[in-house]
Amino acid sequence: MSFNSNRLDAFLAHLGVERNLSQMTIQSYQEDLRHFIAWLDERGLDLKELTPTLLDEFLTMTAGQVEYSPTSVARHFSSLRGFLKYMQNQGEYDYSTESMLANPKLGHYLPEYLTREEVDSVFESAANGKNPLRDTALFELMYSAGLRISETLGIKLSQLDLDNEWLTPIGKGNKQRLIPLGSKAKENLREWIECGRPLTHPCIDNVILNNHGKPMSRMGAWKIVQQHTAHLSKQVSPHTFRHSFATHCLEAGMDLRVLQELLGHADISTTQIYTHVDKEFIKQEHKSFHPREMAERDPRKP
Repeated sequence: MSFNSNRLDAFLAHLGVERNLSQMTIQSYQEDLRHFIAWLDERGLDLKELTPTLLDEFLTMTAGQVEYSPTSVARHFSSLRGFLKYMQNQGEYDYSTESMLANPKLGHYLPEYLTREEVDSVFESAANGKNPLRDTALFELMYSAGLRISETLGIKLSQLDLDNEWLTPIGKGNKQRLIPLGSKAKENLREWIECGRPLTHPCIDNVILNNHGKPMSRMGAWKIVQQHTAHLSKQVSPHTFRHSFATHCLEAGMDLRVLQELLGHADISTTQIYTHVDKEFIKQEHKSFHPREMAERDPRKP
């Protein structure tokens, strides 16, 4: 167990003994904070080494890449603020958290997404990797279908209708939705299912499997994503591909209500975060192509 985990245990004990919070509330804190502890440990960081810049990096990742609604993000920030304040009082953390976490501006932490060229480079990497059929199929479900990672890893063969190019994942709240599959995604999924998947000697009907024919874990998917995005300068998680799917659909002119259905969002306000991303795209396009903007960057300009 790491020093960071020990600190979390001490904080949870403080909540129970000194603040007399219920076990359910303590479990909520633990669930919120375990992602933060795992993030520190994955990077080999001790809590005392956490600078405001690194903390902002974690907050950006949490709000932009993990499958949380804005209210869930705010709750996570609140839990983290309480933990860091306690650690500050214990002499285990040196920075003030008041200005950073008191009132998180969720709009600042927009989802990270890949450009179309970056997505193409990921598919190219997968096609030349150690398990090209499986890894390509994984990216097709995350990007071409815009599935959450839990949906991607849980999708069953019976939920795929390759002949008619439909996919029917079961999302949050046990709700099923209908997603069309493009011809390229269908081709790659079929090749994996018919040629690659049987070689693992499957013991379950999940579409995506590990090398032993068992369901792939989230950590297994995360490692594959890291392997095929190592050449990029961005922080990328499995959920980044869902964000990229949504952003690219909006860029191409898709109606927001249609995107809401495809993503399986119960509330359109959750989908509307991508309109902010789309506005940034529009701004960049304007800077790239408007004559007066181009003239500003022209080195030949007197």
